[in-house]
Amino acid sequence: MSDASQGPGWWQASDGKWYPPEQAPGYQAGGDAGGGATGGGTPGTVDVGAALSYGWNKFVQYIGQILVIFIVIIGVQIVLNLIGQVSGSYILQIFFSLVGFIVSMMLSVGLVRAALAITNGQTPEPSMLFSTDNLGPYIIASILYGILLFVGFALCIVWIAVIFFFWFYGFFVVDKNASATDALMGSFNMVKDNAGTVALFMLVVIVLSLCTCGLAYPILFISSAYVYKTLQGDAVAA
Repeated sequence: MSDASQGPGWWQASDGKWYPPEQAPGYQAGGDAGGGATGGGTPGTVDVGAALSYGWNKFVQYIGQILVIFIVIIGVQIVLNLIGQVSGSYILQIFFSLVGFIVSMMLSVGLVRAALAITNGQTPEPSMLFSTDNLGPYIIASILYGILLFVGFALCIVWIAVIFFFWFYGFFVVDKNASATDALMGSFNMVKDNAGTVALFMLVVIVLSLCTCGLAYPILFISSAYVYKTLQGDAVAA
């Protein structure tokens, strides 16, 4: 335990103190050797306060890169929407809608990639938004997720359960190179096994999102990566 980080892998707990890697929640010597959807290591207990604190601290640390990332996301989506609306051609509108969907998926998976990079001790870069790694499985998983949401809306409040259980599917795709179905099932099983912790975290996410009109989203997304890694039993970089 220390008042300051002593090197790579040291992490800051909710008490404000820094601890060595081997004392991280769910730490396993040798790291994660798995490449499947279920991940490796013994799941750790998540302190929601520590997750939010981590998200805020990393947001401050990488505020320049994170702001650029979100400006790029918003800017690209605005440009594509404008082009589709002023094209004057139904065919072009369909084309740009398709392009917009694919680009949106790239940006979404890039955001997951950036958040995971932070938890791995790496600097998030805007270029991560345009990498095509894991894009195919992520698009398929997102389509399946959208279908589940549609069915959930048709069944009234079931959509809430869909969001709850599949909140982390993108992290499984990027972090574990999981297929679409494995990613969805990985998220479902992880949330099912940690329902109380995730429910509390999701409640905080909803409240903070509403209170800040969505401005806290970058912080909450980094916090989600922290929760995902901890529940997987993986050490989170300080």
